[in-house]
Amino acid sequence: MKHIALIMAGGSGERFWPLSRKQHPKQLLTLFSDKTMLAEAVDRIALSIPKEHIFIITGELLRDPIIAALPDISPDNIVAEPSKRNTAPCLALGYAVIKARFNVPDSEITVGVFTADHFIRPAEIFSNDVQHAMQFAGMHSDIVTFGIPPSRPETGYGYIESGETISDDSILRVKSFREKPALQDAMAYLKHGSFFWNSGMFFYRLDTFAHAMNSAMPASFNGMMELTHALQSGATMKSIEVAEAFSLLEATSIDYGIMERIANVAVLPASFTWDDVGSWDALSRLGDNDSSGNIISGNCLAVNSNDSILWNENEQVTLTAHSISGMTIISTPDAIMVCPTEKAQEVKSIVIALREQDKEQLL
Repeated sequence: MKHIALIMAGGSGERFWPLSRKQHPKQLLTLFSDKTMLAEAVDRIALSIPKEHIFIITGELLRDPIIAALPDISPDNIVAEPSKRNTAPCLALGYAVIKARFNVPDSEITVGVFTADHFIRPAEIFSNDVQHAMQFAGMHSDIVTFGIPPSRPETGYGYIESGETISDDSILRVKSFREKPALQDAMAYLKHGSFFWNSGMFFYRLDTFAHAMNSAMPASFNGMMELTHALQSGATMKSIEVAEAFSLLEATSIDYGIMERIANVAVLPASFTWDDVGSWDALSRLGDNDSSGNIISGNCLAVNSNDSILWNENEQVTLTAHSISGMTIISTPDAIMVCPTEKAQEVKSIVIALREQDKEQLL
């Protein structure tokens, strides 16, 4: 059985503005170590899957920056989508790329789908869970996902409702997927005990994915077959044939397009610590706080301040704060962003406003 990794790395990370930009998004930031989040992801995955079998799917704008950031990954394994069309088309493209690269039956390839910009610790336990999920997916006609045991009533994540055990090794049947809930529902999920956060990572045999696509998204399945034929025939990613085939794929998420529409879905409760690092407030949970609960990075001075994030990427200035609490202040050479940390998930609205004002140079 051949094991392949697909890393989805096309996101723009707009909630991490102004540090995250179109050509240098969240997955290329160094937030928790001296490595980018994408490089950390590659290193974690490489404990289970050799780097020559790790593929990264991104956008055309990011392909060259990612190639430069990951010298250990072959440029041939860094694939630019013809256009941005959500995660279901992304994984359909991954199917076609794998089929064009490896001349083996679909039933002999197991794929792990990973994220590029999540916080996961420790890597060794993550690797053990990956091997567990890959082994189960390779032996069964199920799509397996990691479920994260919730530690708080989080309203910013999707949830997985689990059912009965379907194996002797703690893998459970998925009963349903739930969208980001209201606080009252999130509290009920936490109390119930059978709900997990949706990690956005998946494991499946290639034939399992093809059957699921054919069942849940038949029109997109036909487009995926055309895309596969084009790549197997020698077409390049920039060819008209590939672009036309890719345009036939429904622009929807893998969760909505496939996972919510099929029955053969399983969940493995994760043993590792996970956070999706969706916005600046994640640093309050995951970063190294000082004695006042502040997260400080760069040339900053916080006086009589607590539970705040001060992040300065502008070497020409000193970022100072006095008597603030629960605030986030981010400084770059061309922009300063200030907001209450509890409103950090709404930073994307600044990006939208800048775009409406034709200030693309700041994006």
